Amino acid sequence: MLRVGYHPDHLPYSFFNQRQHLVGLDVELMHRLAVRLKIRLEFVPFAYDSVVEQLESGEIDLAIGGLMMKPERLLQAGFTEPYQTATIAIVVPDHRRREFDTWDDPQRPSEVRLGVAYEEVAVAAERQLPGVRIKVIESLRSFFEGQYPELDGLIIAAEEGAAWNVLYPENSVVIPRPVVQRPVGIAVRLTDGDWLRFLDGWLKFERLDGSLDRLSVYWVEGGGTETNSPRWCVMRDVLHWIP
Repeated sequence: MLRVGYHPDHLPYSFFNQRQHLVGLDVELMHRLAVRLKIRLEFVPFAYDSVVEQLESGEIDLAIGGLMMKPERLLQAGFTEPYQTATIAIVVPDHRRREFDTWDDPQRPSEVRLGVAYEEVAVAAERQLPGVRIKVIESLRSFFEGQYPELDGLIIAAEEGAAWNVLYPENSVVIPRPVVQRPVGIAVRLTDGDWLRFLDGWLKFERLDGSLDRLSVYWVEGGGTETNSPRWCVMRDVLHWIP
């Protein structure tokens, strides 16, 4: 049994679909690991402020869900080599996208207010956007559902923003210049060196055989929403016996 910690509302990495099935890039990646190791999975929800404690207590064996690696977290948990990259972006209404072409635009109005869902992102945002008012909100979903009408936009990873934009297409995902990126990895206990080395080796296999690229195309780039044309068939395309 492998106990996998996950965030329950972190598109496109781990979230519940309309059928209330836990899905996402990281979730599918864990199922691939379970098949390879011939083990069962138990998914355990976590909150960002408790994930380290859940790892240390043994409640979970690893943590997934688009976890950004940062120096402070590296002191508290072990991380695999990055398997994804998070590009910091801003979600704004379509008609305001040109206002955020750069992080340090001197002509940007001083009363601009932006939301963030994670405390660590708020700290980074205040450095990148001097003069902009930053507000930590309850969740990404609460912003998209209109619970913060006073905000002008939302700071978010572009990969997440693109997934939310499928559900709320009235917004645009803007990547200001210069581009700011953060590595994304799987977290384990700080003392689990052997487990960490195994996961790094396994991720190399997944990368080399193209599995990580295919998962990224499906879950991040929206490849799963494409309609594939049926293969050419004599009975359908020549004889018209089947629709």
